[in-house]
Amino acid sequence: MKAFFKLLGADFKQFMRDRVALFFTFAFPVLFMLLFGFIFSDHDDISYNIGLVNEDGSAISQNIVRALEAVPPFSITIGTASDELDALRSGERRAVIVIPAHLGDALVSGQSAEVITYYDPSQATSSQIILSIMNEVVGNINQEITQRSDPLQLRGVSIQSRELSYISYLVPGVLCMSILFLGLFSGVVQVERREKKVLKRFGATPLKKYTVILSQITQRLIVALLQALIIVAVAYFAFNVEMVGNWFAMFGVVFLGTLTFISFGYFIVARARTAESAQPIIQFVQFPMMFLSGIFFPVEFMPAFMKPIMSAMPLTYLGDALRQIMVDATPTYPMALNLGVLGAWLIVCMLLSFWLFKWE
Repeated sequence: MKAFFKLLGADFKQFMRDRVALFFTFAFPVLFMLLFGFIFSDHDDISYNIGLVNEDGSAISQNIVRALEAVPPFSITIGTASDELDALRSGERRAVIVIPAHLGDALVSGQSAEVITYYDPSQATSSQIILSIMNEVVGNINQEITQRSDPLQLRGVSIQSRELSYISYLVPGVLCMSILFLGLFSGVVQVERREKKVLKRFGATPLKKYTVILSQITQRLIVALLQALIIVAVAYFAFNVEMVGNWFAMFGVVFLGTLTFISFGYFIVARARTAESAQPIIQFVQFPMMFLSGIFFPVEFMPAFMKPIMSAMPLTYLGDALRQIMVDATPTYPMALNLGVLGAWLIVCMLLSFWLFKWE
């Protein structure tokens, strides 16, 4: 037993000396729990920018406007139908509520009337929440204003010209995730080659260093394009998901995104001594980026202090660009900004990688 306790003590000492292992054993799970807790535990501060168009002007419609303005998650902007619908298509609104002309007269005469809610199905979670809130609001208005159960009806109208399923809006996020994994883990290959002295042996040959890097980058780009084809093909044949946008534009964004995350992968493991130490560094970057970039969860779910972090992540802009192209989603950012941010991350990470990476 004495030998056993000595070995046990030695194992604990070795474990305590490994700071990376300590962090990912104790600190990382706590940080991960806090991350999800902040995202999902408290939605009291969620606010949806809602456009409101009152084409009626009656006393009843004014009461409806006041009822909508009193809804806590709604930040109401009153305007004309054309202006508010343009704002919805550009991503400045999450929905537009229209109170049509003669609504008050219809309700007074005992007829039914409709409140129209225009929404963007590409913002699937937000749209479902807003329509659910609107159903409740309309029900309350019926009881409080008209004193009847169903004279006022809600009609939801999609601004999309195509009927697309929820999986259609999930596919760009899956493609972003695959590009993230493929790009970040490309740096591990070079760390392994350096650790096993392969790069040192390459240095003894006439082979240029940039040729080694260029070869791996080209291989990853080819894999990324094949990966994109496979994801879109499986989505089409298994779930009847159609590619709405331009194929060349999609492959161009995939190409730029893959280059960006390859350079990012090289940068974050540039100082890692072994492949074993490089992997947790990548995971530390990878998981928060997946869940804070908005590729799977709506931006509105993020606490206010996390939104600047989301805005700094390259995956946020890759996801927005692919959604705009693949499903014609309303933009979170202009396409030029998405491409510009990805390009800036590519250049900065590439320069830092060249500066920090050691070949031996």
